[in-house]
Amino acid sequence: MIWARLARASRLMVLIAWVLLLLAGAIAPAAADDGVDDLPAASGIVGDWLVESRDAVIRIERVGDQYQGTILWQLHDTYGPQDGPELNGKIVTDRNNPDPALRGQPLTGLHLLKGLHYDMADNKWVGGRVYNSENGKTYNCIVRLRGPDRLVLRGYIGISLLGGNTTWTRVTMKSPGQGGLPYVIDK
Repeated sequence: MIWARLARASRLMVLIAWVLLLLAGAIAPAAADDGVDDLPAASGIVGDWLVESRDAVIRIERVGDQYQGTILWQLHDTYGPQDGPELNGKIVTDRNNPDPALRGQPLTGLHLLKGLHYDMADNKWVGGRVYNSENGKTYNCIVRLRGPDRLVLRGYIGISLLGGNTTWTRVTMKSPGQGGLPYVIDK
C-alpha cells in the first residue's frame, strides 16, 4: 500500500515538474529582451563626441537597430584663404568623396559612422563602417568605451589588427558665446 502511494506521488511530482517546465518555456521568451541594443550599456555611445583633433563634434544616435554618427559641428565649416581664392569663404564640402556626385555635399550633417551593433559579450560596438572625409575612404570599425566620457574608435581594413585608433571625448553642446566653442567637455 505504501508503495502504491509513493508511486502515485512520484507520478504527480513528475507531472508537476513537466507543467512547471512548460510554463517556464512559455514565459521566458515573453520576458526575454528583444535585442541587446535595448540594454542601457548598448546606448552608452549615444551622444555628442569631440574628435581627437578637437576640430569636429560627431553625434551618435540609435537609428533602428544600429548606431550611426553624423558630423554635428566643425571648427572650420568654411574654406579659408589657404584653400585658394576659388574656395575661400565657401562651405566645406566632401570634395574627396569617390563619387563625384557627392563631392558638393557639406561636411556638416554628413553621416560618417554607420552600421554599429552592440556586442554584449565583448562590451563593444561592432559591424560598423566609418568614412574618412580627408581621403574619401571607408573603413570597418569597432567602438569601445573607456569610461562614460571616452570612446575609442578603431578603423581598419580587413582585420582589426590592420588599423588605427582614435579617442573621442563626450561633450555637451551649448550656444557659443562671442568667440567661444559650442560645447563643454563632460567630466
